[in-house]
Amino acid sequence: MRVLVNKRTRSPVEEARLRRACLRALRAEGAGEDSLVSVTLLSRREMEEYNRHYMMRKGSTDVLSFPMQERDGDSFLLGDVLICPAHVRRYRRRYGVEEGRELELVAVHGILHLLGYDDSDEEKAAEMDRRARKILGLREEGSS
Repeated sequence: MRVLVNKRTRSPVEEARLRRACLRALRAEGAGEDSLVSVTLLSRREMEEYNRHYMMRKGSTDVLSFPMQERDGDSFLLGDVLICPAHVRRYRRRYGVEEGRELELVAVHGILHLLGYDDSDEEKAAEMDRRARKILGLREEGSS
């Protein structure tokens, strides 16, 4: 399993920690050893462009996932996860995790999308959030 982290932002990010969180999600979900995921960290401006172009939405967002599910030589490319660290930091209280863990939660959320999870309604979104928190060993939002 490999997670490639591409940093295209000036935002400070602990890349090794982010990579470990993604690998943890891939293992927890039973992804194959030949799995490859690309995680790209973008500026707010770049994320706004991707969000507008691919999702037809205005403004920035925290994460976008683009599943590929393609064989590329010896690797199975699951897809790309785009993250905007500036957006995540700005709204970090919404994630309900200790400071510094919000980027991990967002990255695992993106990985889960690559693996087929869907958050198109409240029930599915809650299930996906519970799974991401369980993978990272975080308590559920609102729990004491």
